[in-house]
Amino acid sequence: MKAFQESIDKLNTFSERSAKAKELFPKKNTKSNATFKEVKKKLTEMCNSTRRCVYCEDSLGDEVEHIYPKDLFPEKCFDWGNYVYACGPCNGPKNNKFAVFKQEDGSFAVVNPPKGQPSTQPPTGKAALINPRTEDPLQFAILDLSGTFKFFPLPSLSANEKKKMEYSYNEVLRLNHEEREPLRQARENAFGMYKARIAEYVHKKKNNAPLSLLEKLKDGILKESHPTVWKEIQRYYRMGLLVKVDEELKQYFDEAPEALTW
Repeated sequence: MKAFQESIDKLNTFSERSAKAKELFPKKNTKSNATFKEVKKKLTEMCNSTRRCVYCEDSLGDEVEHIYPKDLFPEKCFDWGNYVYACGPCNGPKNNKFAVFKQEDGSFAVVNPPKGQPSTQPPTGKAALINPRTEDPLQFAILDLSGTFKFFPLPSLSANEKKKMEYSYNEVLRLNHEEREPLRQARENAFGMYKARIAEYVHKKKNNAPLSLLEKLKDGILKESHPTVWKEIQRYYRMGLLVKVDEELKQYFDEAPEALTW
């Protein structure tokens, strides 16, 4: 990876480095490349269960995605910390979309060029896109479990944090958008599935099921899609909100408090 990156970094101008990154990455990101076989193996280990997309948690993650777009940040083209597994429906529309809070004045600036225009070097600043490798998205958003199953900014966010949440969830990934309604429905379905799973666990626990069976049921929960829904169920319980959403589900956690740590 270091050698791949050095072949980009040694070039003199941003336009040269950007073009080289765009040219070189698909040549290296192949099934036969030993380095990228290892990259994909490690990304798979990081994924939930069956290699779900890091963004939507619904579709198969089958594309090595650059969080910082390689055209705009060629210095991160072969940076292991800049990779996640994403699906085509998320990665395609995301493409080169990126924004920063400029260092000079803190203002929000979209840095990806208009369609068909070459990339130009972004201004120095802090990323305005949530980085799932280094940031917890649930520090910015809360999932409404009471009916809409859409993401909303946490009320405690600063103005810049709220903008970062809205830019990431709504403008770039469009996780709440009506054109991605199947995702919202999948999150709602996942809520029902997790409830059924924990109900089964509690039932088996009450009937003195062997520890091996309880561990198997726990493992089944942790391998389901939409793990954010599970995390939000846990958060709602801790905040005292789950009883308002589903009293029966709250009771299951009362009877199996260990599930709060899964």
